[in-house]
Amino acid sequence: MRKLYFLSCFLTFFLVGLSASAQTVSNIRAESIGNLVIISYDLTGSISGQLYRVSVFSSKNDMQEALLYVRGDVGENIVPGKNKRIEWGAKKEIGNFDGALNFKIEAVLTFSPMVLKTPSKETIARRGRNYEITWVGGVEKENLQLELWKDSTLRFIITRIPNEGKYTWEIPIDLLPDDVYKIRLMSVSAPANFRFSEPFEIRRKIPLAYKLAPAGVLAGVGIYLLLQKPAEEEPIEMPDGTPTK
Repeated sequence: MRKLYFLSCFLTFFLVGLSASAQTVSNIRAESIGNLVIISYDLTGSISGQLYRVSVFSSKNDMQEALLYVRGDVGENIVPGKNKRIEWGAKKEIGNFDGALNFKIEAVLTFSPMVLKTPSKETIARRGRNYEITWVGGVEKENLQLELWKDSTLRFIITRIPNEGKYTWEIPIDLLPDDVYKIRLMSVSAPANFRFSEPFEIRRKIPLAYKLAPAGVLAGVGIYLLLQKPAEEEPIEMPDGTPTK
């Protein structure tokens, strides 16, 4: 009688996209139950709500093509978690076999929510200056759209850029100062995946008080200095040449 022997598992994982830097596939186990092989593993993501496409490979074909006769925690839209379980119809896929097999599980990030790190509710940005918008999440090479909102109204699209986790925005000089602005970050290919920042404040580049005050301040300083001049100084002549006392 020919038997299947599954003596070891080969561990691998792929880091796909900016937000997948903490992704791990670990603790792979395999056991034979009749004509089925049960493969278990743990999948850890980096942001809540991520989804993965999971494939399993074996050394029977040198890990070249994913196994076909599989069910369970395999395929599209797999959420992270422990004790994920894949059932493989080994007998149906490879027939009779006598020997050891290694396995590889590949988890590719296909969806990740986005989280804006800046701006925050403490942010005060000034018109005419650069401000760095930062975020985590999204998928590698995904195009994102940055928008400026005021309360619940879209003011304008800031830019469309590849997902690199940050963007330096030059704040328009003509924006009205207010504290109800928000940034919206949205996936171009999946518009339902978006996130708003906390409301933040945009102020004038130069505070209004500095624009209005200089003339009066200088006049006051001038009067003060004139009143403090020593009495023994030379008399100041009048326009007709008559000295003052």
